[in-house]
Amino acid sequence: MERMKEKIVRRGIHFVLIIAFVWGCGGRKPDPNWTAEEYFHYAKQKYDDEDYFDAVNDFTVVILRFAGSSVADSAQYYLACSHFYMDEYIISAAEFEKLINNMAQSPLVPDAQYMLAESYYQLSPRAALDQEYTIKALREFQSFVEENPLNQHRTEAEKKIAELREKLAQKQWLNAELYRKMQEYNSSLIYYDVIIEKYYDTDYAEKAQYGKSLVYMDMKDYLKAKEQLLLFKEKFPNSELTDSAEKNLQEVIKELEKHDKK
Repeated sequence: MERMKEKIVRRGIHFVLIIAFVWGCGGRKPDPNWTAEEYFHYAKQKYDDEDYFDAVNDFTVVILRFAGSSVADSAQYYLACSHFYMDEYIISAAEFEKLINNMAQSPLVPDAQYMLAESYYQLSPRAALDQEYTIKALREFQSFVEENPLNQHRTEAEKKIAELREKLAQKQWLNAELYRKMQEYNSSLIYYDVIIEKYYDTDYAEKAQYGKSLVYMDMKDYLKAKEQLLLFKEKFPNSELTDSAEKNLQEVIKELEKHDKK
């Protein structure tokens, strides 16, 4: 019986020692007497360890307790980044905007501008859906490039600007095609014209120009169809749609000749 008691005591002591060891390995805990810099580095360590949830709490403490400190802008930036890496893009966008608007003199503003655009970029859906966040992302990337022409992220920002413009053009094209199939021809032409005038540098510009000719053919307005087909061939001589455009042009010319004979 005594041996059993001793064994239980030894196990208890062993368990306590293990708990103490694990607790000690967990690192230091926040100290009420820490300076802003000490608290920031404590939070930043959690961020670097990808413990974003706890990092959010600690960066928030730095921002609230040490609002006028030299690390307040860094805390705000990494707070926003923590939300970003937790896929909380609407929140991260709001936090990046706080840095941009409230700490305009911070050297972190350009990075915050880029990450604000990235937050909206992550929220951008496929082309068939509402493009509110696509438009916001495009606007922020464009502002970033204009205000920071020498920034290291400029090339990536310009790449994403082109990608977002392509998506917005696709959205307009889907609308145009839908209205054409519904025989709502005037509405269809409006969307095609938006692409031609606003998204002229996208792959959908030639599709829109060709689409306009199809609308006029459907409307049996062969004169305007001919004008659009000739314009298409002039603007997009190397298009994959060239053969189809040429075939349609010959058909339109025959229809016009029939009309002249009558």
